Amino acid sequence: MAVISSKNMYDILRKSFSILNPSLMHHSERTAYILYKMLLQEGRMSNAEIADYVILAMLHDIGTCKLEYIDHWADFEKTDVWPHSIFGFLFLKYLSPLNDKAEVVLYHHLDYNKHFMIQSQYIKIAEYLSMADKMDVVMSMPGTLETDYLQKYRNIKFSADALNLFLKANARYNILANLKTDDYLKEIDDLISSVNFTEEYKRKFLQMLVYIIDFRSEHTVIHTLATTIFAQELGEIMHISSQDKYNLYYGALLHDLGKIAIPLSILESTGRLSDKEMDIMKKHVEITNHILTGIIDDDVREISIRHHEKIDGSGYYRGLTGDQLTVPQRIVAVADIISALYGKRSYKEAFGLDKVKSIIQSDADNNKICPKVTGVAVRNMDRIIHNFEIKKEYVMGTYIQIKKQENEIYEQFKGL
Repeated sequence: MAVISSKNMYDILRKSFSILNPSLMHHSERTAYILYKMLLQEGRMSNAEIADYVILAMLHDIGTCKLEYIDHWADFEKTDVWPHSIFGFLFLKYLSPLNDKAEVVLYHHLDYNKHFMIQSQYIKIAEYLSMADKMDVVMSMPGTLETDYLQKYRNIKFSADALNLFLKANARYNILANLKTDDYLKEIDDLISSVNFTEEYKRKFLQMLVYIIDFRSEHTVIHTLATTIFAQELGEIMHISSQDKYNLYYGALLHDLGKIAIPLSILESTGRLSDKEMDIMKKHVEITNHILTGIIDDDVREISIRHHEKIDGSGYYRGLTGDQLTVPQRIVAVADIISALYGKRSYKEAFGLDKVKSIIQSDADNNKICPKVTGVAVRNMDRIIHNFEIKKEYVMGTYIQIKKQENEIYEQFKGL
């Protein structure tokens, strides 16, 4: 069973980013459509190759998800374009199935008259993406660029070849007219649906979405990874079926997807959340349900959205009781708590294993979490933590590498 279709892979991106910032999503889709038609006009690529670049165009401003100016991204593009371009490049390079093409995002704001300084097989696509980006800015964000921008900066800030390609594509495919309706979205849907992405590609794509959330805050970098690994370890020890293991992995992976809509001030709060803040935080489960409904298999979706339900019915957001919770759902609930306790968070230091075991055992004794799953976790805590520590090194190493390279690349590019 495939956890997600090619089209639904695109749908989950659209729904997630529309919640995060609707105007940014609108810009990204329009830019992707313009690039799509330009590449179609050029006629050198297969649909599969074009689809990769269309998805990349959808993600060209992904760097803003980590930065403080997600709600004001258009304003910041007038000043310093490099922070989001650099982080977006590194994020896609290390954490996406499009890693080999990530340079396109790095260079899409580089002035054309500086391209001679760059040795990259993707510089031409970066030219096209730059033009697609600028054309949408001209059309949908008046005042962002100078009124005579296209006349004044030909072959200076942008490539005349890229502009000519756009003009030919527009004459042939009516790009500007199509962008005035939502019909262009169906064309993107049809393109993505026509490509048979591999299961590995789709798995990496879903992981990438999760890392967008976790990497917003240094305190949550490995929370989803930890929850997923702890859940897998528990499922393995409990000898659940292969299908349940498959569903468990993706259910755990996607369990906090809705946090993409939670303000960073709440995610990184160093103190106890107020009742109002806690109500906002709890909304992440409903948002996860909204994003995944109709996209992910229902069994996986239900695992994702039930990790805060309690055996005695005191959990959220549905107030379900133990007889309504499956074994995989109970496993993710326990794994999520272990991750929160064992990990360092903005409001607490990491707890030692004895304290972690004591707290989850108390929760089980008070009929909050599954006693059977908790017993397995307590008896096998050393093994579970040991295996997690081995696997977390890669992600933490990647995170540290991204932070280090961000600064190094910025020093090289900030004067350009």
